[in-house]
Amino acid sequence: MVTVRSDEERVLSIINFFKDYKFYILSVILLVAISVGGYFFSESVKSNKIQAAKVLYEDWQVTSAQEGREQLFQNLTENYSDTGYSHLALLKKGSDLAKENKLQESLNLFYQLKDNSDGFFGNALMNGIARTNIARISISLGNFEDALAVLEKYSNDEDAYTHELKGDALSGVGKDDLALQQYQSAFEKYSDNGLRNLVELKINNLNTNE
Repeated sequence: MVTVRSDEERVLSIINFFKDYKFYILSVILLVAISVGGYFFSESVKSNKIQAAKVLYEDWQVTSAQEGREQLFQNLTENYSDTGYSHLALLKKGSDLAKENKLQESLNLFYQLKDNSDGFFGNALMNGIARTNIARISISLGNFEDALAVLEKYSNDEDAYTHELKGDALSGVGKDDLALQQYQSAFEKYSDNGLRNLVELKINNLNTNE
């Protein structure tokens, strides 16, 4: 036998449901409201922070006084360290110092860039550039273990230049067999004949030393 419920009974059942579970319903509504509000607040703060970093970066670019430039740089890289403008400033200054052969100062900035751009919410592109430059400078300074450590996270799927850097570092610590494998991977992945010839010379030098 089918029980037919009147409209009034249906309304009463809905009212009773809300009475019985009103605490849970209100809690869910409040939680959603807080989450949405928190998201928009966070996005607003992030947007304001990026805009402030942009202003600092542009001021740093055009300021000619050394003391003023340094203050702007410190403010940007310390107080806005997670922004792209801070990363760009570290990359630019680190590269400029390397060109001036101030390798240790350059290395320090690239380590700072690596740390600031690392992690799940970091900037993978900037982190990769930082690691590559750290490895390159470390090899120039003879710090081969440091170069290997910073490149350790990369698998065999990396680009040709990373393979070449690994080969240089491994050769520097006397692991010629492993260095040869990296050079061969670099040779296979390079499309530029000049770069392939350079790696081929390194391979031949290792084979000569055996």
